[in-house]
Amino acid sequence: MASVLPQTLRSIPLLTGLSEAEKDALLEGGHLRQYSRGQMIFGHGEPVTHFYVVVRGTVQLFRENSDGHEKTIDVLKDGQTMCESEIMDSCRSHRVNAVPVEDTTLLEFPVGWLKSAAQRHSNFALNLLSLIAAQAHMAEVEAEHQATMSAAQLVACFLQRLCVLYDFDPHGFELPYSKTLIASRLGMELETFSRAVAELREHGIALKGTHVAIHDLTSIERYACGFCSIAEDCSTHQAMERKVNKSGVA
Repeated sequence: MASVLPQTLRSIPLLTGLSEAEKDALLEGGHLRQYSRGQMIFGHGEPVTHFYVVVRGTVQLFRENSDGHEKTIDVLKDGQTMCESEIMDSCRSHRVNAVPVEDTTLLEFPVGWLKSAAQRHSNFALNLLSLIAAQAHMAEVEAEHQATMSAAQLVACFLQRLCVLYDFDPHGFELPYSKTLIASRLGMELETFSRAVAELREHGIALKGTHVAIHDLTSIERYACGFCSIAEDCSTHQAMERKVNKSGVA
């Protein structure tokens, strides 16, 4: 089965440092499954039965509040994974809902596969620890941002992350998913998101329809990044600077 998987799966962070034979052996334990847009992958409170790798597509992780409104916890793309934290902390039930926002292909592994792979391969175990630690760190940073940044600053930060995550050209790119989903991911109403976008025109980011153009990174750094405690160590910040130097954005 490993031979029919996209080559990009062999470069996911969890498999860094393993030989090609070890990667193939591990990937053989997975099962490819297609999900249609809107089809529930798993629901909050259901038993945790699998570890997932997004092969192709986009998955929304979300919770619903008492009023039935969705709060997006994360949006995952090709090569990203689900449920490693729940499995490793012996959580028996899912903490979120997972649903594709477009037709999506997942590689699914039984729960025991993840723990067995960590026991058999030290590199895999270290990669897994790094992944979980990075997720915890990002959650702390996002909590800080929610407490200290305005809506427009949050949007500016997120659009830069999208540019890096999807390797977009800062001069111009299309949003990879809806404004409604982005607003939910940032914990704000769509109307608040729209007002924030209008404010960003003064700080070097233009969003028209679904098209984003980053004109002035220096202005964005002063406006948003200066309020972040990890700005100098932020991988997104560093990657944006490399993109800017390459593309010629101010």
